[in-house]
This record gives sequence, structure tokens and C-alpha cells, in this order.
Amino acid sequence: MTNERRRKRSELVQVAASLYLEAVIERSRIKAVALASDEGLLVAGAGAGYDHEWLAALGIVTGEPHFNDVITEITRGEGMVSFDVPVHGRTLRLSAVGKVPPSLEDASAALSRIFAPLFGASLPVVASS
Repeated sequence: MTNERRRKRSELVQVAASLYLEAVIERSRIKAVALASDEGLLVAGAGAGYDHEWLAALGIVTGEPHFNDVITEITRGEGMVSFDVPVHGRTLRLSAVGKVPPSLEDASAALSRIFAPLFGASLPVVASS
């Protein structure tokens, strides 16, 4: 018998992704998080008081110095960490405002489960660092 940790769930992919991101915020020191397509378009976001569309777009250019002022303004000086998350042969970009982002392995496993119905995959493909 498995121990189901999730309290909230949804069959709708975008809602399930948002619920996952909310859970990440609850159990970490992250203030906001955005999941974006590889073009920087918002897929899902969580964290009250932050512009998730901006976080998604800026996640694509994190590390480029000429965007530092905008990132500082949007994150209220908290900074942002962004990384690619492979999900069933696609790449999504996770951007987090705060000190400790979720691990790549955890994010990849959770998002692979969530997006499996949409991407038509039967088994999750989990990234490792």
C-alpha cells in the first residue's frame, strides 16, 4: 500500500501543475514559482503577490546581465533561480523566487506524472543531475 501525500489533486493538467507548485511553496522557502514553456510562456504559477507571467518570461533570460534590474524589481530583491525541467521529451522552465528551489529530480518526477496524459506518455521520464 502506498502512502498518498497529496491532499489536493485535479485531473486537469494546468490545475494539477498549479497545485504542485503551491505544494512546493508550502514545504520550502520559495515565495513564488512559475513554470514556463521553452518560449517563456506561462504554463502554471503559484505565490501570491508576484506576477507569474513576468517570472515565466524572465526565467528564460536568467543569467543575462542586462535583465538583472528587471529581475530585481519583479522579485522585490529576492532573486530568482531558473532551470530546465525535462518532461517527456519536452523542456519546461521552472523559475523560483526565494532561497531554496525544488530539486531537479523532484520537479521532473512530479511534472512528468502531471503532464503524462497531455503528452501521451505512459511512464514518467525523470531527470537526474
